[in-house]
Amino acid sequence: MRELAKKRLSENLKQSVKYLTLVFNDFFILALIFLFGALMFWYAQAMKTMPSDLWFYKPLVGLIMWLPLLTGHLVTLLKDADMQFLFTQDAKMSDYLKLMIKYSMVLPTILIVLLGGILFPFATIKAGITVWSYALIVIGTILLKGCMLLIEKENLYFYYNSPNWLSLVITLAVLLIGSLGSYIYPIEVVVMMIIARLGTKKDKGIFDWRYAVESEKARKDRVYSIFSMFTDVAEKQVTIKRRKYLDFLLPKSIAKENPNLFLYRRSLLRNPEYLNLLVRMTVFAVLISWLVQDWRWALGLSCLVIFLTVYQLLPMATEFDSNIMYRVYPIVRDNRGKDLVKVLNLGLLIQWLLISILWLILLQTDVHLWASIVALFVFTMIINYGYLLVRVKQQKIKR
Repeated sequence: MRELAKKRLSENLKQSVKYLTLVFNDFFILALIFLFGALMFWYAQAMKTMPSDLWFYKPLVGLIMWLPLLTGHLVTLLKDADMQFLFTQDAKMSDYLKLMIKYSMVLPTILIVLLGGILFPFATIKAGITVWSYALIVIGTILLKGCMLLIEKENLYFYYNSPNWLSLVITLAVLLIGSLGSYIYPIEVVVMMIIARLGTKKDKGIFDWRYAVESEKARKDRVYSIFSMFTDVAEKQVTIKRRKYLDFLLPKSIAKENPNLFLYRRSLLRNPEYLNLLVRMTVFAVLISWLVQDWRWALGLSCLVIFLTVYQLLPMATEFDSNIMYRVYPIVRDNRGKDLVKVLNLGLLIQWLLISILWLILLQTDVHLWASIVALFVFTMIINYGYLLVRVKQQKIKR
């Protein structure tokens, strides 16, 4: 089983590297540089003005350090066929899962150390946590993630049934309480580790293959959803369904639509790849605007986000080319590029409107902010009716 685990981990690593090279493309690297620079600029400016030793600073440190624990669920790499071909290997699954736990710890550990380094000035200078105590918090958080993975491992057996949200609540409470004192947190971590280890010494019983396989499918789907924001993922299963709460965005009369408009509108609202992309990019633009707290940075970064949104929605243009019924029906496809522009114009206008409203709430309202809102609208129209239309024509849409 250890050899099988090593083989699957090697295959998974190759697949991840293949998609990561596509995810971290030039545009995304540029966006990360702008975002990280804006965040560090805001962080440095805020450190100069914020007061010291407020009562909520230490619990805030605990809350922020808890966020990386939301990532890195247990990787098992189990497949449907394992329920038939490995169901007699229950006793050897512990050896298989030991390697999986080590692999699952890599990403959370990197995020915890990275976040711990960024948070270090605030924790030691403003929150008044000593360097030694803060080091214990970072190390203890890594150990807490190990405890969570052990609990996830035990949940794969029939005898053990602990909801995952309970681990998150307990670790959050441990971090919030532990951040208040240098001696409390190590004691809490040790107690959590003892409890987790005692749970692993029980008689394992029967391995719940169906639950394990379904959990791995859900985990992979979350990973593929992230990758699909930047590139096509062949392994991802897309479930398209009607969302009644978005029907108000559709024309009341179908007679007002040609077939291309009909298909593109419903694809944008019902295909989770496109809809989730639009939502995530809008949230991303609002988040970075709130972090930088400056109309210049907010305008520049929001323009970049809108451009990346349009760039990633380009595959909609040829989405139906492989559909045999779309090819058979007498649908006029000469102007479907313009139809796509009309549909995306609605989505981009909603994105611009939400960003503008939240700018007015989060940023200082003055003439510069109003000018930025107008400039963002002009940029959105140029991208939609200029860049998008040109790119759609360049794709040489099949007719």
